Amino acid sequence: MFKRIIRIRPSEVNGSIEAPPSKSYTHRALFTALLSPGVSRIDNALICGDTLASIDAVRVFGGRVSLPSVKGVEQIPRKIGVVNCRRSASTLRFSMGVAALKRGATVFIGPFSLLRRPIKPLEKALKELGVKVYSRNGYPPVCVIGPIKGEKVRVDGSLSSQYVSSLLLISPLADLEIEVENLVSKPYVDATLYVMEAFGVRILREDYNWFKPVGNGYRPTCFKIPGDYSSASFMLVAGAIAGRVRVCGLDFKAPQADQKIVDVLKICGARVYTSSSWVEVAADSLNSFEYNVSDCPDLAPILAVLAAYTSGTCRLGGVSRLKYKESDRLRAIVSNLRALGIEARVERESLVVKGKEGVKGGRVHSFRDHRIAMAFAIAGLGAKRFVEIVEPHIVSDSYPSFFRDLVSIGGVVEIAG
Repeated sequence: MFKRIIRIRPSEVNGSIEAPPSKSYTHRALFTALLSPGVSRIDNALICGDTLASIDAVRVFGGRVSLPSVKGVEQIPRKIGVVNCRRSASTLRFSMGVAALKRGATVFIGPFSLLRRPIKPLEKALKELGVKVYSRNGYPPVCVIGPIKGEKVRVDGSLSSQYVSSLLLISPLADLEIEVENLVSKPYVDATLYVMEAFGVRILREDYNWFKPVGNGYRPTCFKIPGDYSSASFMLVAGAIAGRVRVCGLDFKAPQADQKIVDVLKICGARVYTSSSWVEVAADSLNSFEYNVSDCPDLAPILAVLAAYTSGTCRLGGVSRLKYKESDRLRAIVSNLRALGIEARVERESLVVKGKEGVKGGRVHSFRDHRIAMAFAIAGLGAKRFVEIVEPHIVSDSYPSFFRDLVSIGGVVEIAG
């Protein structure tokens, strides 16, 4: 059980870890298996707070989950269902699409952090399809009453690609033709299509603007979840600022937005070595860099920490959507960097971080956001004193073994309160 405060002391890291399974792929595989009549097998699924929420949702919709086995349904049961999405926006948004397939109501609830995650573009798209949706002015809690009556829909993807993925996942069963406007985070849609194709669905498309499924719907299959670049990014940056780290079990073939961490580490001057199944990063003099995170917003917290250890001013573009994550990540990043003695500010669509040779150290807050907690734990490895993190337990939302893995490569982690 985590204590309320954990302290990370300056440490030299050196070692190898196995990448945790991808959370994004686990969510998608669970829902496609639900919609595949028969028994599918999902190997290497990630078990964490967010994916447990999706497992619960699959069960509410009539699926049977005993991993690695998932038994899908011919038709979503008509009975009224209540889905507790916990803190998982992926669960909420993907489940809203599934709920639109059935007759009857499904209610979606969750804690405060979930209630600030916008769903208005998806709500608008579902209403366009004849689905009744009742929300708190575009935010959860929300009630969805199906079934879908239309066959064409337009969705705005400027705030989140998850709205598009939600509609894509159900498109084979509703024979949907989907038009997309202003799509961001395109690699996440690529991941959705990758899983759908593995479960037997072929998608006609025009770039990222138009999608139409063809064929006879999903079929049960065996799908292995790839290692997660999102989680790996923290350990790879640990290598860049404090030693040498190899992360194994990474697959370059399965599309992942956060594969871009490898490119950024090369740009800023870290020593990067890759193979077909691992990435290794070793520390070196780090140069300032500029990078647009529109397609990989989850990298922003750890890239901000990386920026703090460079020799100049760094700029992360495309950061406006960070305000709508598990926390207001822009505010969280700036507040924590300043607490550690690093100059940081927001300029329009960019986060500007002035790097220096050493991070002073101090106490920061997780803001109950798993990526903020992990990023600033990594910041402690090169600090002059230490970094204390308030409410570090939140890492269990996506990477339950994070602190154990950090210790295994030499990180000094202490319970401080």
